Amino acid sequence: MAVSAELEIRLRRVGGVGPNTKWDWSLVDAQGNVVKKGSALGEEAKAFATARRAREKLAQG
Repeated sequence: MAVSAELEIRLRRVGGVGPNTKWDWSLVDAQGNVVKKGSALGEEAKAFATARRAREKLAQG
């Protein structure tokens, strides 16, 4: 399966507040299938950056 940078990043806050906020992120293809998922702790920007790095790694290889 070819993975491209066209994967959509979806973030969902699952708990906490401030620096202890927990985020679940997922990479979703055009058909709505979850390709990869994970979690991050901290600000929303940090969670988005974590998901973006995962998307870039999938696109490379």
